[in-house]
Amino acid sequence: MLNEWREHVERTEQRVRDGDYGYRTGCECCDGNVLTDARDRLESMMRNGGRRARRLRVAVEELDRRFLLVTVEDPYSWRSQSWWRRRVPHG
Repeated sequence: MLNEWREHVERTEQRVRDGDYGYRTGCECCDGNVLTDARDRLESMMRNGGRRARRLRVAVEELDRRFLLVTVEDPYSWRSQSWWRRRVPHG
């Protein structure tokens, strides 16, 4: 799951570097904003604690920072969604 989240962050960074923000359809999957539920599952694992949760949280927080740097809040997103699902590449 961490690898899936990392791949999504890297693809988003690449899209911003390339200036490819894509055609906005309003569908997160179609627009390439959310590919899997990896970040949701990571959040659940971190909240459940355990001995690996701290190391996992450090790795996820680093990816989250990178993701926040290349995205902005989507004003059309649902407030009930997780923050990472309400972000789109900035342009």
